[in-house]
Amino acid sequence: MWVYLLQKLSWIILTPLFKFFLHLKISGQKNFNLVKQKQFFIIANHISYLDPFLVSATVPFFKFLKMDFRYMTKAYWFKIYPIIKFLGAYPLKRKQKTLEKTLAETEKFIEKGKQMLIFPEGTIPKQGERLPVRQGIAYLAKKYNLPILPIALKGSDRINGEKSVDIKKIFSRKYSVSVKIGKPFYYNDVADNNMDYHSVAYKIMEQVRMIL
Repeated sequence: MWVYLLQKLSWIILTPLFKFFLHLKISGQKNFNLVKQKQFFIIANHISYLDPFLVSATVPFFKFLKMDFRYMTKAYWFKIYPIIKFLGAYPLKRKQKTLEKTLAETEKFIEKGKQMLIFPEGTIPKQGERLPVRQGIAYLAKKYNLPILPIALKGSDRINGEKSVDIKKIFSRKYSVSVKIGKPFYYNDVADNNMDYHSVAYKIMEQVRMIL
């Protein structure tokens, strides 16, 4: 319950701040209405420490009221910002022997009916770097057959500091962020029978890159 309430409070506080300080521009918001199931995956490119909150801000408020989403992040961040636990974050368990063990916590949330925000690239790339896509999204998409909503972020990388967000850059109002929401799709829309999880994961991530 606390996660649900704090997510709604953060939406109310942060969304107008993003629009004022980062000139946040959202396009394709109507595509949220094409998701007919209550539970779904949101996938996005990961370029900034603010990305989970920027993605939240793209969701229409009355749609967001019906959501209680979760996202995975490095355990490191819980030591610095423990509040993120109450905003839907849960820690990544590294060095697990199998994909199933790595995603065990994610599957628990899915089975509880939560919406999941997933960054298929797994981490923030260095400038100009293109990271490999992790296979987890393909595994989850096939197993649960939930709709997948692609979201493309642009410009939020410019407000990064060395290890966190650069608050001075945000307050300067010199930087703009745009977010595009694509149309939902399913695993079978991008996968063939002879494709492995890595190949399907790249196909899934292409749906984000197509709208960048």
